[in-house]
Amino acid sequence: MIFRKALPCQGDDAVALFAAAQFGLISRAQALRSGLSADDIAERLRSGVWVRTLHWGVFRVLGYGTLASSLKRAVVAAQLTLAPGAFACRDTAARLWRLDGLPPWDGRTVDMGVRWRPGPVVGTRAVSPTVRVHSLRVSEGDIVRRAPIRLTCVGRTLRDLSVCSGTGTRRRLYGSAVGRGLVVAGGTKGLPHRKRAVCRDRWLPQAHDSQAACKPRGTNGVGNQPSRNSSDGRGEGQEKPP
Repeated sequence: MIFRKALPCQGDDAVALFAAAQFGLISRAQALRSGLSADDIAERLRSGVWVRTLHWGVFRVLGYGTLASSLKRAVVAAQLTLAPGAFACRDTAARLWRLDGLPPWDGRTVDMGVRWRPGPVVGTRAVSPTVRVHSLRVSEGDIVRRAPIRLTCVGRTLRDLSVCSGTGTRRRLYGSAVGRGLVVAGGTKGLPHRKRAVCRDRWLPQAHDSQAACKPRGTNGVGNQPSRNSSDGRGEGQEKPP
């Protein structure tokens, strides 16, 4: 979350701070924190100054974030909707790191991770069905911040994708990371070839979590989330901004 301390201003000035830092996006909670009322928000939506996004409670402020990529804006919108600490993972993290080997982005679907906790995944009802939510065991070293985006580090991203990707895709992703100087050759210990991993992800708007074995990418165009091994990718490689 940005501006954790007291805001230096209120009203539309505070809204401008959030929008400028988040590719033109602001959440309902941030708007209320800025001093706006529910009626103020409704008025801005009616006048067209703000527009709704695919996620409940997340709005786009016109005039801000016009140069941001659609992928980054989609990730930030999902972060604002999900529980605090949500982060981009798997295919989406790989695209943010500009790794080669994945099919072109469809312009809508993003993979977001939340920290694994026993029981159902909470705080996801407001998320658009275009978001694949994965409940993952991660360590502090697995997640990096490239403001305003949180995402898995390069090493963890490669290991997550190695679970459900074919050999050719794994090699292209790894070769791309080495070529860009994001990891040192051999630093990921060869990317373990896991034949099977238990996953728990949530393809909204399902009402329950599913536990299923990962299938090779390409069998259904989706694939499941990676193993829960929290040591994957810890401190590996030297990350550079996406």
